[in-house]
Formats: sequence, C-alpha cells, structure tokens
Amino acid sequence: MKPIISGSGIRGIFGASLTIADVVQFASAFGILVGRGPVVVGRDTRRSGPAVEAAVTAGLMSVGCDPVLLSVVPTPTVQIEAMEEGIRGGIAITSSHNPGEWNALKLIGADGVFLRSAGRKHLMELLDRDMEHADYRTVGMPGELSGSVERHIEGILSIPWLVPEGRSLKAVLDVGGGAAASFAPMLMERLGIDFAVINPEMTPEGDFPRMAEPTLESLNELSRAVIDENADLGFAFDPDGDRLALVDENGRIIGEDYTVALAIDFILSVRPGPAVVNLSTSRLAEDAAAKHGCRLYRSPVGEVNVVEEMEKRGAITGGEGNGGVIDRAFHSGRDSGVAMACAISFLRENPDSSIGRWVDSYPSYTMFKKKLPLGTGFDPLRYRLLEEYGPADDTRDGLWYYRDGGWMHIRPSGTEPVVRFIAENRDNSYIEKDFLIFREAMESLCVE
Repeated sequence: MKPIISGSGIRGIFGASLTIADVVQFASAFGILVGRGPVVVGRDTRRSGPAVEAAVTAGLMSVGCDPVLLSVVPTPTVQIEAMEEGIRGGIAITSSHNPGEWNALKLIGADGVFLRSAGRKHLMELLDRDMEHADYRTVGMPGELSGSVERHIEGILSIPWLVPEGRSLKAVLDVGGGAAASFAPMLMERLGIDFAVINPEMTPEGDFPRMAEPTLESLNELSRAVIDENADLGFAFDPDGDRLALVDENGRIIGEDYTVALAIDFILSVRPGPAVVNLSTSRLAEDAAAKHGCRLYRSPVGEVNVVEEMEKRGAITGGEGNGGVIDRAFHSGRDSGVAMACAISFLRENPDSSIGRWVDSYPSYTMFKKKLPLGTGFDPLRYRLLEEYGPADDTRDGLWYYRDGGWMHIRPSGTEPVVRFIAENRDNSYIEKDFLIFREAMESLCVE
C-alpha cells in the first residue's frame, strides 16, 4: 500500500499505507524543497501523532532544517506561524477528517499556503532521486515554540470586521477530541462568550469520540447539548480545527455549507467584493454573495485551489463547503476561528436575529453526496460520463454541470481511493436522474 498524495499533502493509514519510513522520506524531500532553516511543525491529537512528529523531525534535520515544534495546534495555527520572518515553511501532522487510524503531512509554504503546483511537482521530483543529506556539522537542530495558539487568537481579535462585544451569547463546542480542544474555548473566553464543551478528548484506544468529520450524521450529541444548555448556537470541529459546522438555537443541525454562506453574507455586508468557493460548494454561497450585489467565482476542490482563485479574482473572502472559511486579509487558509468569529459577529450585529432565522431566510436546497470505490482510474469513467451527460460546463476538477436550480459534480477524490458524486438542487428529480446515469456508468465499467 502507498500513501495518497494530493494538493493538501500526503496521507495514509498509519503503519500500513503511511509508514515511518514514508514520513522521513517526505519530510526530507520537503526540507530540501524549502531550504535549510527553521520549519514549524504542529500536529493534531491522533495517537500516532508523536511518532509521526519524531519522524518528521528526523527527516527535516537530516537535510539541514531546524524543526520548530508547536505541539498540538490547529492546522491554521501552523500556517500562520509558517509566515513569520525567517521561517522556511511548515508541516501540519494531521489527516483532517479521516478516522483515527489515518495520519498525514500537510505541507505548507512560507506564504502560509499549502504547496502550490510548482512546489508539488518539484517535491515529486525530489522523491524520485537520491537526496543529499547533511553531515555532522550541518545537521539541523530541533527547537520548541510556545504561545502559537495565543498569537493565532490575537490575530483573529484584530480582524477589522470582528464585533468583539455586544449581546450575551452561549455556545456549545463539540471539539471532537481534536486540536480545537484548547483553541476554541480560549477564543470564546476572549470574545466574552459563555460556553460548554463536549467530546473533549480522544478515546484511550486512539479513536475520535464521534465521527471525525462534522457532518449532518455525526452531530446529534451536539444538537441535544445545544437544547439542554439553552445555547444560542453550536460549533463542531474536525480533528485539525480548520473546518466548522453549525447547529442553530433549536438544535437543528445546519451543516458545513451554511458556515461558508454565513461568513460570505456577513463579511460582504461590511466589505463588499468578489468571493470564491470550490465547485462542490452549495449555491447558498452564490445567494449570499448576490444578496450584496457581489460576484461569486468557483475553483477546483482543495484549499490551495480556492486560494489561488481568490488571488486571481482579487477576492478577500471565500472558502469551501466543508465548513472551511478563508479571510485572506488575515491569512490564506481555512480557519475555524475565523468562522466562529463570523457567526458571533453576525449575532451581535443583528441582536434581534438568530442562526435559525438567518438560515430560514435562504432558499432550501437538497444536497446529495455519494462516494464509490474507484479501481479503474478516472479517465474511463470520464469518457463514459461525457457520452451520457454531454459536454461539461467545467472540467478543471472532474466534471461539473450546471442544472436549472442547482448543479452536479463528479470528481476523483484527492484524499481517498474513491469517486465522488455530489449534486444539489431545489428539485430532487434532477438529482435522482443524474445519479441513476452515474450509477449505471459505474456498473458498466465494473462489468467490462
């Protein structure tokens, strides 16, 4: 088994498709890519984290880099520290939404952005050739850095659109046993929010206390807690703290797409301009931008792709429908802290409103997601689907089709060996028809 390599880094099942030897090799190649000097390293709470951290440290030092260990911090915290003067880059040790047996390296440039295409290409070239290692005089030396979470929060508190004071609010934080366990409560305290925390730790066996991904299916406990606590809203995080899902004041599980739409709606109300989301993000984002007379653009899936489209369009605000909000004026990465700040600021700016009333002011869409094993590679499926559906409206990332009232997106996953079918529409019959064609195309390939 081999690790999966994508725009967000390298990931696999620890001890199987991602071994210590793999980690050392990739960390060494990354060290050569960014050059000798300090490289910040943070991790999430996975049981394999310390072992992977040790391997990353060894790999970086072996090529003359000086790893600077941040310990357990959210991925956006690593991105922010990577932008500090003199830092060559960063590595976040996390497999994001994957279960506890997975781990990964997210590779970050000195601009705080996941490796761009040229960097990814160069990294692959380095992996295919013998690497030159440091000798005893030039080997790197490890160090530690404290206070990075506090600096991250200070950055959020300095965002111009933030509403730091106002109505009294209470939130429930479902940190999912992940890296937001210290970060999220600290931010709530600084914003003067009353809060309760659920699922604070990993299980002794090394599993997350709920499904790692904060989806509609995994947040029933948070929903009950919001009701029991009489809270104004609930926040749910993924293991590395870059994504956020919402629950409203009635315990209704809103989901991740509403997080990005809320951020776009609020930020554009005080700072109009273009916004960018990826191809698999709900039309709610378009509705939010249109509400303020602003244009919304789409990019291929993946944080780095969204960031590069934002740069191209001159957009400050954007994100991905998985709950990843980006405010490029702060830093160019998905940040659950920024998303929390948007929700709190919206409620304080609109003291007579609520998350639920805001949601009800938007059209109701049905979104359908399905993933199926992809054993043949995507090209045979692509050709078959083009025959069935006709020319796609966007081919930058699989096949994306506009539909009256919605859209459909079929793409190979960058994080799992599957193909994803995602469709959204106000009329469910469009989705049913499109998925039937997709399923029959998949079945025909299996027969062949």
